[in-house]
Amino acid sequence: MRFLAIAFAVPALAVGLGFSSPAFSQGRTVEDTLVVSDPTVAARGKWAVGGAVEYWKVNASWDVTQPVDGTAKLDFSQTGFNVFAGYGNWTLQATSRSGSGDYSVEGTAACCGHVKAEGPQDVKDAEFTLRYLFPTRSVSPYILVGYTSTNIEATERITVAQIPAVWTCTGTTTLQSKTDYTGPLIGGGAVVPFSRYLGMRADLRLKYYSGKYDVTNKNAAGARRTDDLCHGESTGIGYDFTLTGYWNIIAGLNAQLGFKSQWLNAGESVPDWYKFGIFGMLGYTVRF
Repeated sequence: MRFLAIAFAVPALAVGLGFSSPAFSQGRTVEDTLVVSDPTVAARGKWAVGGAVEYWKVNASWDVTQPVDGTAKLDFSQTGFNVFAGYGNWTLQATSRSGSGDYSVEGTAACCGHVKAEGPQDVKDAEFTLRYLFPTRSVSPYILVGYTSTNIEATERITVAQIPAVWTCTGTTTLQSKTDYTGPLIGGGAVVPFSRYLGMRADLRLKYYSGKYDVTNKNAAGARRTDDLCHGESTGIGYDFTLTGYWNIIAGLNAQLGFKSQWLNAGESVPDWYKFGIFGMLGYTVRF
């Protein structure tokens, strides 16, 4: 909760500074400011269209209760791309990423003593946002709405058990699952240009997730369970906090580097994820 409060305070403060600045009160337009140095911002009455390839190094952790009582950890990489089109203060953007990695978890189980489980996971993210910018000469706040989707497919195998152990839902040492998080988002942030070549942006996005978890290889006993151990559906609120620096290299070519923290939370019946990492982007913007 402390991190969430800090993450919320950064863009909120930026928004407050932007609205209280003399530049905003004087009704400055986009073309009057350096905010158009941001690769995704268009000048008033003009278009900015472009995209970028992305690389994200991720660290994720989540709780596991059966048969191991512990915390699982996953380190992997995601690659993807984004495309956008902006006109004046408005920007529409679509993003897609995918990645995979191996995870491991160690802990103790009431039935079986010390247990270790590990296996691969595949993760796909998609997001669509519409942003409205309030341009100023210094800190330019913005608001955004959109839709988000994350899909996780996992295979988990028990590789070590002090006493022979199996997954409750399958009756074997292998469990395959699929988890989906989808829903609308709303957020805000700010663009802070330093020059025509360098600047940064930060934003917080609150996401109302509808989640679904299902063990795809459950046995007959697992299919008959009425709790949410083998299948669950619920809703919850998660968030993304992103801090990005951008550099306009030459003409429309640009590079971006940043940090992102994400909490996938869809309520009590679906496993929640907290993941964070650093990312880099190489893109190109055409203005007309």
